[in-house]
Amino acid sequence: MPVFKALTITERKQKTPLTLFDFEEPQLGEGEFLVENVAVAQNPVDIKQLDHDVRIPSIPWTNGGDIAGKVYKVGPGVAEEDIKVGDRVISFVSQKTARHGGYQTHSITDITRTVKLPDSYTFEEGSTIPLTFTTAGAGVMHGLKITLPSPGDVLPLKPRGEPLLVWGGSSSVGSYAIQLASLAGFEVIATASKAHHDYVKSLGAQHVFDYHDPNVIEQIRQVSGDKLSLVYDTISVNETAKQCIASITSPTGGLIAIIRPVVDPALSTPTIKIIPTGGLKAFEFPEIGAALFGLLQTLLNRKLLKPNPVKVVDGGLNGVNDGFDLGRKGKISGEKLVYRIADTKF
Repeated sequence: MPVFKALTITERKQKTPLTLFDFEEPQLGEGEFLVENVAVAQNPVDIKQLDHDVRIPSIPWTNGGDIAGKVYKVGPGVAEEDIKVGDRVISFVSQKTARHGGYQTHSITDITRTVKLPDSYTFEEGSTIPLTFTTAGAGVMHGLKITLPSPGDVLPLKPRGEPLLVWGGSSSVGSYAIQLASLAGFEVIATASKAHHDYVKSLGAQHVFDYHDPNVIEQIRQVSGDKLSLVYDTISVNETAKQCIASITSPTGGLIAIIRPVVDPALSTPTIKIIPTGGLKAFEFPEIGAALFGLLQTLLNRKLLKPNPVKVVDGGLNGVNDGFDLGRKGKISGEKLVYRIADTKF
């Protein structure tokens, strides 16, 4: 008999460890299917949801946005040519109900949030992709107004002769933003700590600077000439936003995409606009979501996308509390924490 277990939030701003609870096999709505999860990945927003009671509509609740696994069951209206039982998939689950969350043995999702995972990627690698790839892509498309390559394009596109800065290049979002910008033909400039420079260059960044260096702004401006007008701030706090503004060299100004709404809107100038974005923009604007997931499927099929470095946490879902503590203490850098469901003690 299959086991249906979920790591469950039982009170708002819960301070005690999350524990596993049983749930019944869920009923599927129109266009939905159930994924038997093999691996789920942690994102910073998961901790924010728990600690600050963000986007948790009811209690009990199961959060988590990134899953990788096999299709267990399909609901009404799911075309077999799109999804069938046994398909390897990754998905950015919606969390619209607890059963649409990630930290559980089985998750409900739909085709608008899902792509098939080729055998050339492990489930652990695949689980690092959906949420932050979508966030990166939405920032590039919605925030920076860039048209990304189409699935049929020859990749990478021809060089545009135009720079694009990614602040926080070794972050999960930053790593996918670099790859997308590089595939779109931009000359990518990135910031990262020295320990991650080689990794960031392997993603497609042509220039990488240490954000700890007091001369980092001068270094960025030197290599970009008077052409830098597009910046993706993946850290998105007031300090980094100010540094990104100072990095822009185009005499006509530019655009800065941010992923968190904590940046002071007053930092925008008449010529430099700070634009809040994020992964949910892909579903607020369905045309963005369709373009991103279509491109993602192409990149995976052609093995053109590098997933985040994976750190598997011991204990499967039993290890999530420890993983959240690492995130709270700022001890996660340049890698994604992943939990294997098979490692969970039920």
